[in-house]
Amino acid sequence: MSMRSTSTILLGLLLVVGGGVAWFNLSKSQAPATSEPLAQAQPFDQNRAFLENERNTMEVVQRSGDGVVFVAVRSTPRLRDLGFFAPFLQPQPQEGSGSGFVIDQDGLILTNYHVIEGADQITVRFHNDPRSYPARVVGTAEPLDLALIRVQAPRERLKPMRLGDSDQVRVGQKAIAMGNPFGLEFTVTEGIVSAIRRNPNDGNASGKGAFVPTVIQTDAAINPGNSGGPLLNSRGEVIGINTFIYSTTGALGGAQSAGIGFAIPINLAKQYLADLKAGKNITAEEIVRSRPRLGVTLSVLSMAEYPENIRRQNRLPDSGLMIQQVERNSPAERAGLRPATRTVQLQLRSGQIIELGVNGDIILEADGNPINNINDLRAVLLAKKQGEAVTLKVWREGQTREVRVVPQIIR
Repeated sequence: MSMRSTSTILLGLLLVVGGGVAWFNLSKSQAPATSEPLAQAQPFDQNRAFLENERNTMEVVQRSGDGVVFVAVRSTPRLRDLGFFAPFLQPQPQEGSGSGFVIDQDGLILTNYHVIEGADQITVRFHNDPRSYPARVVGTAEPLDLALIRVQAPRERLKPMRLGDSDQVRVGQKAIAMGNPFGLEFTVTEGIVSAIRRNPNDGNASGKGAFVPTVIQTDAAINPGNSGGPLLNSRGEVIGINTFIYSTTGALGGAQSAGIGFAIPINLAKQYLADLKAGKNITAEEIVRSRPRLGVTLSVLSMAEYPENIRRQNRLPDSGLMIQQVERNSPAERAGLRPATRTVQLQLRSGQIIELGVNGDIILEADGNPINNINDLRAVLLAKKQGEAVTLKVWREGQTREVRVVPQIIR
């Protein structure tokens, strides 16, 4: 149900012994010149026994590890989902597990939406505590694959983890993943931040995590069960929420780690934390309204929407996004982007007749990234900070030009 991993770190213990005597150069009949007693073994010194990187990892685990929790869920299939056989079957409960981490003393825990999706019952276990404590969902954001739950547990069990600043994450820095891979509770793995890249899962326009523009890639082992667990830096701060892996078959969310795992940047979770605490179930529409946008209505220049004869007759490119409408007083209008003023009518196979503009500006690139569909443009815009401009390469009447637009929140 979750996609994470952690490998146990094995630490070699070196016993320092002094005063060893080299006897192999002496003949059997020869005795050592002196018979001084051997030196006693030196007391264990952690500072000498472990490398600096090892000491840092152990300190982070010791200081922050108790904030990681094991999330167990139980759900019963609904009868209507069983179809024709529903009257003849007794639905069997389904169980799953994942990870999460405590963020405050009120029992709030961050995890992935896909960890608790459809759960009828949620329980939480803490490190070194065999008991299970009941929890309930407080708020969700399916398009961000985020969920906030609250556990009913003794206050002394709640060890909030520090939330870091994922905008400061750099490729090559240390990354520590914690969680419960394959149900192996409270496991730690270590690696580096391999990349900060566009979310490879954003092609799913309405699925879980589709509105996460960028992700932190790490080679710290992440496997099923790590979902919802924290990714930490060397200071023990949470920089991301471990979410999914790239499988050896090339499919997202495969069965085991291939050294390519992804985490949601913690700053994205912090951006919506107040709404989650308020009990909201954040939808894709709300996310769009809450983020800077251009203020345009678009259609995709694909064979499915624009038949070849229509594109040829109107001298249209093979790909891009046609601007159908521009909102009044929007960033697009102020930047001079032009909507279509001439349309054609097309009849779909269903018999429905639609109108498509054929002479509007066509967005070909955004900040140098080719734009083939709505998700391509959305990924660029979602990564923008407030007040940051995007440079669009636009096709207009057979010629290309660059247009600079500053997206803004439009209510």
